[in-house]
Amino acid sequence: MSEPYSPPLPQAPAEPGTQPLKSNGFGTTALVLGIVAVVFAIIPIVGFVAFILGPLALIFGVIGMTRKFTKKGTSITGLILGVVSIIVAIVVTAMVAAAANSVDQALNKEHKIEYVVTTSGPAKVTYWNGDGSSNEDIAADWKKEVTAKGLSFSTLSVTGDFSASTSVTCEILVDGASVSKNSGSGTAAMASCSGSSSSK
Repeated sequence: MSEPYSPPLPQAPAEPGTQPLKSNGFGTTALVLGIVAVVFAIIPIVGFVAFILGPLALIFGVIGMTRKFTKKGTSITGLILGVVSIIVAIVVTAMVAAAANSVDQALNKEHKIEYVVTTSGPAKVTYWNGDGSSNEDIAADWKKEVTAKGLSFSTLSVTGDFSASTSVTCEILVDGASVSKNSGSGTAAMASCSGSSSSK
């Protein structure tokens, strides 16, 4: 025998506030903006884009969190990424600015270059004066100071007399620190030195 038919039981009406959660367009937008902002934030120079996209991610994230009956996960993630991107962009920008300032100071700093030559007889000195090469004939120990700006390269050479045996020595000092020293002896003795302001 077949069982008697039983009508379906009526379902209780859904309680208010328990309807299924909808997708959150504002949250999705905040998430995408936050991800892009973080990517740009870690790249020097173009990191300024994060200062635009980061706040937008914050705004969309906040709006997404206030929407009723929508998923909040993307909104929260987008908001967090927006904050992170702004912080990272500030740190990276500060580091780039500090590096640029350091390079600028190095390029504009003045250096005192001192050429020192000792010789036991007549000799000829050739040195870099900052604008070009200069020559001088000397008969005894000799010194010369020049001022150079930025990363400068200096050369100094001394050649003894061709008719007699001499001993010669050259030395280059940058801001008081010796960066190169050399010596030679004999007929037409020669010594050459070279250095830069970055090698001190």
